[in-house]
Amino acid sequence: MPSPGPAFRLAFVYVAIFGWMGAYLPYWPVWLADQGMSSTQIGILLGVAPWTRVVANPIAGRWAHRSGRPDRLVRRLSLGLAVSLTGFLWLDGFTGLLLGMIAVGMVFAPINPLTDGMTVGEEAQGRLRYGPVRLWGSLAFILVSWLGGELLERRGESVVLWMLIGLAAVLVLASLLLRHEGAAPAEGRTSDGPARSPDSRVSDAEPLPSPRSAARSRAFVAMLLIAALLHASHAVLYALGTQHWRHAGIDEGTVGLLWAEGVLAEVIIFAYGTRVGRWLSPRGLWLIAGLAGVIRWSLLASTVAIPWLVAGQVLHAFTFGALHLGVMAFIRQQVAPAARGRATTTYSAVATGLALGVALPLAGSFYEHIAGQAYWIMAGLSAAGLLLAAGYRDLSVSTRSAKVDTNA
Repeated sequence: MPSPGPAFRLAFVYVAIFGWMGAYLPYWPVWLADQGMSSTQIGILLGVAPWTRVVANPIAGRWAHRSGRPDRLVRRLSLGLAVSLTGFLWLDGFTGLLLGMIAVGMVFAPINPLTDGMTVGEEAQGRLRYGPVRLWGSLAFILVSWLGGELLERRGESVVLWMLIGLAAVLVLASLLLRHEGAAPAEGRTSDGPARSPDSRVSDAEPLPSPRSAARSRAFVAMLLIAALLHASHAVLYALGTQHWRHAGIDEGTVGLLWAEGVLAEVIIFAYGTRVGRWLSPRGLWLIAGLAGVIRWSLLASTVAIPWLVAGQVLHAFTFGALHLGVMAFIRQQVAPAARGRATTTYSAVATGLALGVALPLAGSFYEHIAGQAYWIMAGLSAAGLLLAAGYRDLSVSTRSAKVDTNA
């Protein structure tokens, strides 16, 4: 029997990663509250994990870049995640939980960006398309967040930790299937005559030759700033969204469906990433993400009526999906193949690590004082990202030939 191809192996890893996140993101704050943590303490504890990305991701990216074997590192980190989560069975009090969150953050933080780096590399070689592979992770998030809501309603808060331990074990199994294909070019012929690799067909813009030059690039830094603002705008939802809806009288099953709906919208935009990429540059995707964020967080600040919450969750397709597709396309177009792993880990460290590490504790504090009105601050962050993207016209990368092309 032939071994599964890279698309299947990476899709399985995404299923495990985002299945785990489907339990962690909506329900881990509920478990922490059941342990006696206040809204401010929950914000601090959730904010620890993004801060670990600032430390762990650059180290992991450097190791993967030098060794050329990110798959091995993903396997070791996945095992570390399962062990760290098991430790929560014995941890108690704010200090103990804080130490546990640091351990979980250090081992989990690099797994997704390392997987993204491998997937973007395979896409550049013409072996797969990023969107259709990545969407399997989003589907897993939907399923687990819905099932998690049902389990929470029937079994109580203690079930959350056991879900996370079990899903971490699934990630260990998925990581065992990974096999890094390397950077052997898949030759292709263009209308110009001579054969060119798929990387050269992605964009006519010259790629940044190294991680150092990528970090110094004005466009790369601007991308990080825009992504940081737009990711940080999700902080109130991530930290207290479930609690806020439960306090408003919405049952756990409906809360799970609301989370699932948001990610289903994300799945749709990933599924149609090829068509979206033909119409929009990375900068265009970020402009849409910023505008959608202003609308979404304004809605969530104004009401907890189910029809409006449903409308707001649909916008996750743009506040996260369009943002992430734009970043992955930018890295594929503008960063040399050998540097992509470090570029994705740098993006994760800054835009989802540093930014959320600051925003999540503040979100907990804001929520404790002004409750759902804290979403207005999130709308302000989206507006700032929108304005920054509008001001950096060079982020359009070049001409139509540099638009996102997920067929590459």
